Amino acid sequence: MPRKSNNYKKITQCRLCNSKKIKKVHNFGLIPLGNNLQKSGFQSLNCQKFPLSLMQCLVCNHFQLSISVNPRILYAKNYTYLTGVTKTFKNHFKDYSSSIIEKCKLKKGSLILDIGSNDGTCLSYFKKNKMKVIGIDPAKKPSKIANDKGIKTINDFFNKKISNVIKKKYGKLDFITSHNVLAHTENIQEIFLSIYNILKKDAYFCFEVGYFKEVAKHNLFDTIYHEHLDYHHAKPLVKFLERMGFSVIDLSTNTIQGGTLRLLLQKRKLKNKIKKVERFIKFEEEFFKKINIKNKFLNFRKTLLKLNLLIKKEISKKNNIYAYGSPTKASLLLIQSKLSKNMVVNSFEDNSLKCNKYIPGTDIKIVNTRKMKINPGSVIIILAWNFSKEIEIRLKNLNIRNIKLFIPLPKTNIRKI
Repeated sequence: MPRKSNNYKKITQCRLCNSKKIKKVHNFGLIPLGNNLQKSGFQSLNCQKFPLSLMQCLVCNHFQLSISVNPRILYAKNYTYLTGVTKTFKNHFKDYSSSIIEKCKLKKGSLILDIGSNDGTCLSYFKKNKMKVIGIDPAKKPSKIANDKGIKTINDFFNKKISNVIKKKYGKLDFITSHNVLAHTENIQEIFLSIYNILKKDAYFCFEVGYFKEVAKHNLFDTIYHEHLDYHHAKPLVKFLERMGFSVIDLSTNTIQGGTLRLLLQKRKLKNKIKKVERFIKFEEEFFKKINIKNKFLNFRKTLLKLNLLIKKEISKKNNIYAYGSPTKASLLLIQSKLSKNMVVNSFEDNSLKCNKYIPGTDIKIVNTRKMKINPGSVIIILAWNFSKEIEIRLKNLNIRNIKLFIPLPKTNIRKI
């Protein structure tokens, strides 16, 4: 059993196959919670920090964190992430809903559940197609926003107890969806069994998680943070899902979060495995046989060292340094780049819930984009690098010109606008 200490539990076995044969791949040290935004620079620099290490299962090759922070600390109190802030995500969910409705043959009146529904952006597209929608999310502010928009949202953690409440009140589900959430759940086996329990026979379940193959391939290790307990790839995850009773009928990837794995499951037993799924897993196996994960972490460090040197060079020229975005991954990226104190003027942000607070572990204040005023020659580090194209368009629309954009990952890219 995991050992408890200071609001977190140490994880001593694989979360997918239960093996105790796990080894440490990389240790980032003590890192603050990426969403624990503080009201002052002093509080931010001195906020509570937790161990952050990546572990690897030697039996099934699953990757996961070494600890699990109390979910109520992570999500319930100070969680301000909103799905609907970016146009990129809105377009993603619009396309996703259209594809799923066609592929799963969903009809008007179909009952849809979104686990980790945030502000209801994804469900809104199913609702527009005359479907009955229910969201569940533990974060208070996003849940309130969703309810205010008319998206019925339960402000709680999804678990066996809540799943039975949903089944009793609404009946079994025609379709369940979840996006970048099921790598966050502490009781992963209970979650998937509960999902299975409330689906109708032959009904579908589709979810997206960060794809560790893409993380490792492109050195996107700032996406390792306390909210993400698991770092999934197909082979161990498919085996786990089949043990839960699901059949995996489709596997695909997209680039929405720097690399996402999408799995479409059905609540029924297939006589034969889907050829596409088998080919996907075989191709993935070849990648992990060749990769040296420790060398990948060294490359990540080199990239961040390069970023630090570039920023210091700009400071020596008396150019101001700003940032754009305050995603969860920002804390690790800034701390590992040693850009956490007295180097960045502030970070601009479109999500008003984050404004006038500080990026955890740094003295960088978050300022609303509407107040953006910067001098020619300045530098903006795009911390939300996965939305860099959208952010560049926004800056141009704000008539921001004659500055440099530093996009730190997958590799440091400098653009002038």
